[in-house]
Amino acid sequence: MDQVTLQRFAAILSCDTMAPPFIYLGLPVGGSHKRDAFWNGVIEKVQARLSRWKGRSLSMAGRICLIRSVVSSIPLFFMSLFRLPTGVARKLIKLQRDFLWGWGAEGRKIVWASWNLVCKPREFGGLGIIDLRLFNLALLGKWIWRLGLVEVGL
Repeated sequence: MDQVTLQRFAAILSCDTMAPPFIYLGLPVGGSHKRDAFWNGVIEKVQARLSRWKGRSLSMAGRICLIRSVVSSIPLFFMSLFRLPTGVARKLIKLQRDFLWGWGAEGRKIVWASWNLVCKPREFGGLGIIDLRLFNLALLGKWIWRLGLVEVGL
C-alpha cells in the first residue's frame, strides 16, 4: 500500500502509523522469529527472574519451583506462536541449568543428575521441570489441532 493511502486511512481511523518492526501485545511484529535477536527480550526476562542472588537464598525445592513458574509463564506467549530456534532453546536451558546447579557459584558446578532426568515428570523419578523443546512442540500442536477441528466443522 502506498504511503498516501495509508496516511488517508490513518486519518479516517484517527490512529498513527508505525513502521515494522514494532511491539504489539509484547510481541515484535515484522521481525523474523527465526533470528536470536527476536527472542532477546524473552531471554533477558528469564535471566532477570533467575538471578544469581535468588539462587543463593533459595533451597533446591525453591529453585525448582521458581524455574517451573518462570518457564511456564515468560516464554509461553512466544512459544505458543513460533517455533523456538535451537540456539535460543540452548540459552534458556543453560540459564535453567546454571540456576538449578550453580546458584551463584563461579567456575565448575556440581551436577547431581543429567538434564534429561531432571526434565522427567516426578512420577518417573525426575524433578518435573518442563523440557522447553517438547513444550514448544506441544503448544504449536495445539494450533494444528484447532485448525483441524475448524476444517472438519466441529
